[in-house]
Amino acid sequence: MIWNVATDYITPGIERWRARTDGPLIVLAIGSLPLLLLELARDELTGGDRLFLDIVNLVVFVAFLMNYVVEIALASNRRAYVRHEWLSALIVLAQGFALLPALSVFGVLRGARAVRLVRIIAVMGRLLAIGGITARDGRAMLRRHAASIALGVAGLTWLTAAVGFTMVENVGEGQRLNSFFDALWWSTTTITTVGYGDLYPVTAGGRVIAGMTMVVGISTFGIVTAKVASFLIRDDPPE
Repeated sequence: MIWNVATDYITPGIERWRARTDGPLIVLAIGSLPLLLLELARDELTGGDRLFLDIVNLVVFVAFLMNYVVEIALASNRRAYVRHEWLSALIVLAQGFALLPALSVFGVLRGARAVRLVRIIAVMGRLLAIGGITARDGRAMLRRHAASIALGVAGLTWLTAAVGFTMVENVGEGQRLNSFFDALWWSTTTITTVGYGDLYPVTAGGRVIAGMTMVVGISTFGIVTAKVASFLIRDDPPE
């Protein structure tokens, strides 16, 4: 997956591939992480919410599996690639575990305890892999993908706030809010500071999440506005 490691298996093909895919994969990896945490509350979600999670998990799994297969095919030393890029392989394996609960209807997993264990393994595996990659290459990624990371932070906050709202405000069938998509709508209006007021938190945890979401929204969109204004008013170089 990432990232400018000075090892002998890196080829020009891998460098070109990473130049095109690093940004989208970073956003996909970090942005989908809150949804993976939502798997821990899967049993309380509506059928539509569970289907949405299954689709997201499948998309993430296919994207990272394809990335790993392409890079190992392009590597000049495949054993060295496997040895050094084990975090990328861990993301693929953890995301594969995240898909297993969706297959329980076909008898792949039997028993609620087994399903919960698989969900925990998937969450911990993704946290370990993404955390390790970020710690290893965080500064380099920040320099190369500052704009993508800024937008990724906003997207991550948007999803995380919706997940937190779902878990602390008892979102689900027969509850005050119907589904995770209601929580996404609330998160959208909150992070953009529109605040229609049709949905709002009533618990202390929900209000803390709302406050943090608004702070991130104000900061992020302020930066974006400043960048756009700077682009519009800058002088063109003389011909």
